[in-house]
Amino acid sequence: MDTQPTSAIRLIQPANGNPGPLGLFAFAVTTIISNLYNIGAGVPPGGGGALLTGFALWYGGIVQILAGMWSMKVGNTFEATAFSSFGAYWAAYGYMFFPGTGIRESYEGFEPEALKNATGIFLVIWLLMALILTVGTTKSTIATIAMFVFLDLHLLFLTINEFAHLSEGAAPKRIGAVFGILSAIMAFWNGAAALWLPSNSHIILPVGPVMRKKQQFVV
Repeated sequence: MDTQPTSAIRLIQPANGNPGPLGLFAFAVTTIISNLYNIGAGVPPGGGGALLTGFALWYGGIVQILAGMWSMKVGNTFEATAFSSFGAYWAAYGYMFFPGTGIRESYEGFEPEALKNATGIFLVIWLLMALILTVGTTKSTIATIAMFVFLDLHLLFLTINEFAHLSEGAAPKRIGAVFGILSAIMAFWNGAAALWLPSNSHIILPVGPVMRKKQQFVV
């Protein structure tokens, strides 16, 4: 007697979307707003902290962290690490300026350099993190490499400004802001390149692949 089934039930797996554009846009929007404030666009240099809090906590922070978790779900370890890490960076930044936390106010009883030094340590560790991620992009695309190199330079000049105890409008802070804006522009470019596909757009942005083989990091 034939006991083999004559038909089989096919399980349809739900398709996974690409969380990359969401994470890139969350990073880009928050970064460009922050650095427009840093160069004094519409506010005194560095004076937009309170206005940036909402973007940093929600879009740059929580949304980018979610994009990182979804990247892990689809098997992209690099994106998961980058988005989750810099989502946490922006969430921490937003929390520092959030009314009632008292973080910045807790330094008022110390020398003026104390807050500068503490911020410098915060930034230099994130510079190290960004450099580690940059090495992980060297086989991806020119657009991705540029985004991270600009981010490295952005954090470097901000770190210099803090450890040198310079003002918010000093040259290193403004130079760092320019590199931050360039990093954000490249994040917008990479996000649009991943979002505009032949299936939904007549415009396809080049990203300049470094190698023709399939890479782990896809934008």
